[in-house]
Amino acid sequence: MEFITIILIGCLVVTIFDALGSILSRILKFKYVWLTFGSILIYGTVALYAAKHGGIICGVIGSCIVGIFDSTIGSLISIKLKANIPEDDVTNLDITPKLVISVAIFASIIGFITVLLLG
Repeated sequence: MEFITIILIGCLVVTIFDALGSILSRILKFKYVWLTFGSILIYGTVALYAAKHGGIICGVIGSCIVGIFDSTIGSLISIKLKANIPEDDVTNLDITPKLVISVAIFASIIGFITVLLLG
């Protein structure tokens, strides 16, 4: 599987996960933040598949790209679908460069650790 295909599949999974998670968090009344564990699994999985294609650097870059997608498009999805996010945290969800960079670094670290441990 090509690197671009892995990234596109990762972004599609993030889109579906954020949409379903947003709807379910509102309906079932659990906090949307609990879905962070699912995002971590997605970042790690993308890193593993990307690393098999091109090594650890490709794995880290792949998880970083998916993290950037999640922090931008994923955040927009959760806002538009009215995820169960406490009022105090809604202002923290504004899509700013700080948020995007933070999630990109976090996803990269998750990808790096995953490839080191499981790759």
